[in-house]
Amino acid sequence: MRYSVLSLLALFLLSGCTSLLPSERAEVSSAFRDYLDAETSFARATPGKTTRSELFSLGFDPLNGGNGRMLSFLDVRMLFVQPNVPIDYLPDSLVSCLQAKERCSGYAFEFNQTDSQRVGSFWADVFNFRKNRRVHGWTFRAVFVLVDDVLVHKISNGEPQIRRFEVQRNPLGPLQGAGEFFSDQLKK
Repeated sequence: MRYSVLSLLALFLLSGCTSLLPSERAEVSSAFRDYLDAETSFARATPGKTTRSELFSLGFDPLNGGNGRMLSFLDVRMLFVQPNVPIDYLPDSLVSCLQAKERCSGYAFEFNQTDSQRVGSFWADVFNFRKNRRVHGWTFRAVFVLVDDVLVHKISNGEPQIRRFEVQRNPLGPLQGAGEFFSDQLKK
């Protein structure tokens, strides 16, 4: 009797223990605290005026800050010139870059931060019946195109407020992936 009371008490205490569920945080290292900070620095870069070193000081430095790709002239061309889009549709700044050929280069950056927490029933999660995940965060992408050492074109996009709720249901619970596991074991 005493063991059953203790078992019920333990079950009662753990039934709402979502704090025992795993969580994860993913952040791409950057000089920016959040989306607004990245967007503000992006806005400070002025085509025709900002130099390569000024761009680096704004936080867009692939060597020191990381998370940036260095783009050659051909990379810039492949990024902006599409087969069905006439070249005169492009902004003049990009056309001047394409005409400069080897003197044209660029940088592409992607910064993000996400926080993922499992929520819901502890027991449903542990026994693999249902896993609920709440994801919050932001992502910011920017491309800068330079001729010689001067910025001529920039473009950005991103998600300032990532808010997702993911649900994974497994009606068979812990047995859900057993068939795949056993078939993988037989192949060895």
